[in-house]
Amino acid sequence: MEVAWNVDRKIHDRAWKPIRAMSARASAGARGARRIVDLGGGSGWFGLHLAMAHKDAEVISIDTAPRLGDARVRHIKGSALDIPLESGTADIVGANAILHHVPDQLDKCISEVTRILRPGGLFIAQEPLAGNPPARWTRGWVKTSAHEEGERPLPYSAMEAAIRKSGLRVRKVKFYFLTSYLMPHIVPLAPRGLGGILRNKGLFLVRLDRALLRKLPGLRRWAAYVSIVATKD
Repeated sequence: MEVAWNVDRKIHDRAWKPIRAMSARASAGARGARRIVDLGGGSGWFGLHLAMAHKDAEVISIDTAPRLGDARVRHIKGSALDIPLESGTADIVGANAILHHVPDQLDKCISEVTRILRPGGLFIAQEPLAGNPPARWTRGWVKTSAHEEGERPLPYSAMEAAIRKSGLRVRKVKFYFLTSYLMPHIVPLAPRGLGGILRNKGLFLVRLDRALLRKLPGLRRWAAYVSIVATKD
């Protein structure tokens, strides 16, 4: 039986706010950005997020199955392994939960990102990680409406190695979630009357995870998510 991947908005928004803030700050630092590419972007929402500080920038979503919608996004059908754009034409490339869809072709994907970036351009990635026990168990045993066959979260070390191999330079990395990653999805499954209790527990775990990862960096090996900012020199 497939489980619907619904979310409790209060926990989700609280948990993901710092992740979205990090990518927004990184993008805002790319002064004069004219072209922002959302890799595997679907509707292009992540590209629009990265374009908040660049009102005149062109936002392009590259996807094998584009989801048309917002008129501000230019949709191009294509693969992250063979991006249909000319070399050195992107100021920012964003990849929101895309790299783990090509785990066995990661080097090829990152080399394509590097190819289309101009010198000084930014690569901003947000990815699930392989080392978090609750997330790993869920992916292994629970079929959901949000996960595709063949996707496989990777350790940060594999992503870092592919990024460095391509010639990009990692500028900033931040890790998120230890116990709270699944809480936004657990609360909607709770029996009537328990949702509020679980929501409060989820909000507490979000705060606890942040404190633990800040105070005990060694726990990052079990983090469930990572944000990466890299540049092309």
